[in-house]
Amino acid sequence: MESSADENIPLIPVFVVPYLIGIVFWIFSIIFINLKGEKTIVKRFNIAIILASILSVLIYIIYPTYVIRPEITSTDVFSNILNFIYANDRVFNAAPSGHTFYTILCLLSLWKVTPKYQAVWFVLSVLIIAATLFTKQHNFLDMIFGFLFALLVYFVSFKIDLKSKAINSNVK
Repeated sequence: MESSADENIPLIPVFVVPYLIGIVFWIFSIIFINLKGEKTIVKRFNIAIILASILSVLIYIIYPTYVIRPEITSTDVFSNILNFIYANDRVFNAAPSGHTFYTILCLLSLWKVTPKYQAVWFVLSVLIIAATLFTKQHNFLDMIFGFLFALLVYFVSFKIDLKSKAINSNVK
């Protein structure tokens, strides 16, 4: 899924730091939102995360995509960490970008749980998503599809929640 835009995106190994921070961000978000969020936000967030996880795996199985990674010849600490990731990460799960869609889902819910920290969550999310490009873990289109996938899943989670509320109110 390489595009002409990818030719203009450089490999910047130091971006492996926000790339890995993404994993910590997701874990933090899942715990924090479930502990501090309003019941409706928590339910919709959990539906979105589970739905995104299941659908993305199905997409990766049905339509596997990959990124052609560059050879890293530098031996600095960031390059070594990135080489370790390259050696241990599956190459057929490029689109939609999990780093992008999980980050967007966490961002949207954190904005609702802690509105006064929206700028912090936004900057952190931009860094994490940019890191997927600057580490050459994803192509530009993988990131775009990840973003659109997150918005679709987020919208569907609202619909599922509203439908379950309607069913529950009819049962009572």
